[in-house]
Parts: sequence; structure tokens; C-alpha cells
Amino acid sequence: MYDVFGNFDSAEEINAAATGLLEEGDHENIRQLAKENGIPDFFAEEFIAEHMSELTDLMNAAIGKIEIEEAEYKNNQIPVEPIADYLKSQCDKEAFAVAVRRRTKSIKECMKQIEEKCKEIQRTQKRNWVADMTVFRWARDYFMEGEQ
Repeated sequence: MYDVFGNFDSAEEINAAATGLLEEGDHENIRQLAKENGIPDFFAEEFIAEHMSELTDLMNAAIGKIEIEEAEYKNNQIPVEPIADYLKSQCDKEAFAVAVRRRTKSIKECMKQIEEKCKEIQRTQKRNWVADMTVFRWARDYFMEGEQ
């Protein structure tokens, strides 16, 4: 998933790496950096052509991370797609986008916590369902935990 460049903690870190690669003329690794972080190819090409001063912005860095991690997540218990779609819809909020990009947070861990909470509700309340908005709130809260 983050095999070449690693898991960046912020859009600023991604942009700093991209700027360094551009200064070296390493266009192929700019493309790889973008791909690894879920940043659209178009952004990489515009950055290489110096039509953009940064490879990504806060929102696209967060959405890219969600998309990359969503594609890697495998579990038949709880579908990741609607939760990831909800999280992406929240990335227009600066504080949320910053929180999503943190390397200490992941879709895999978010989904693990949601699954544990669902099992707890099944066990204690004998219910086989949880409202979608409750699950979405749990996902949002997971990413926002520890942020100020």
C-alpha cells in the first residue's frame, strides 16, 4: 500500500516530497508518489508541468488515503464502501481532512473498531442491526479522536 514512499502524516509532507522530486527532475517517482497516495494522475501531470505549485491539497490528500486504504480492506462482516463514502464526504472540513491523513489512523483500524462495537451491541442488546448514521458517527469519531 505505502511500499515506496511510506505513509505520510500530512498533505504538507506529500508536497515536500513531490517538490524534492521535481527539483531532481524525477517525474516517474512523482507519478508513483501520487499513485501511492490516491492522488489523481491529472494532478501529478499538472504538477510536473508546473501548472500547480503543489501536488495535492488537504482534501485530496485525505480522500486519496481513504480510497487507497478502502481498496486494500478485505472483510465480509461490514461493508467498507458506504463508510468510506461517508468519510470522503466529510473531507471538505479542514480539521477532519487533517485527522484522516494522520499516519496513526487507518481504515483498517476504523473498521475493526466498528465491528467490535457492532458485536457488543449484538451481545448486549440482542440486536442484529445498527443504524447507518450511528456507524458513520463511530467512523468519524475514530478519526477525530485525539484531534484538537
